[in-house]
Amino acid sequence: MIKLINNEFIKLGKSKLIFIQLIFILIILLLYKLDYLKETIYNYIPFVEITISILYSGIISKEIDDGTIRYYLTKPFKRWKIYLSKYITIIISAIIILVTILIMFIVLYRDIDFEFIIKYLKYSIPLLLCCSIILFNSVIIKNASICASINIFLIIFGIVISQILFGLNILIVEYTFLPYLDFSIFNDLLTIKSINLEFNTCLSLYKGIIVDILYTILFYILGNILFIKKDIKN
Repeated sequence: MIKLINNEFIKLGKSKLIFIQLIFILIILLLYKLDYLKETIYNYIPFVEITISILYSGIISKEIDDGTIRYYLTKPFKRWKIYLSKYITIIISAIIILVTILIMFIVLYRDIDFEFIIKYLKYSIPLLLCCSIILFNSVIIKNASICASINIFLIIFGIVISQILFGLNILIVEYTFLPYLDFSIFNDLLTIKSINLEFNTCLSLYKGIIVDILYTILFYILGNILFIKKDIKN
């Protein structure tokens, strides 16, 4: 498993991950100089999701398309292990970026307490779901660009789509992953209360955590099954 994960990072290129970290560091430093409040840390998490989507949207489809997936299939690696290694790779990449952001905030704002860190970790939970969706889409969608576009669209407009569907009285959307791809909305309690009152819903952070974990497991299992059964001809 470790060998498979290491191969994924070799294919990605460590320089890419370092470059992305530097970009986030520069952005944080710039916003700090502009006197932004430390509460904005939660707004960075959706950008981490978008970054990961761009990096890994072709993690399976691209390999199938160019035939490099055959390397794994000619070795004694079970497909579920290949799939799991790719998921772990995406998770590790996301964690590296999240930790970089947190360290920057700790260095810049030295009064950060344990409660703040716990809240940051809670708001990062949608990343687990995002990674699961990225991998699932990469199995069923051949084009990496289309896969990335779908992921980014859902991250950015998930709550907007939810509100439109709420307006059409499709309240079951409350129990889907759409409203919970970006937890930073829960940092604005007035907006959440307004949505809940207007559409008679009950969106909440804790419900979002439960929903995201359930859909993370669901997308992972479905993607894994599809990958195991996928007919790879190249």
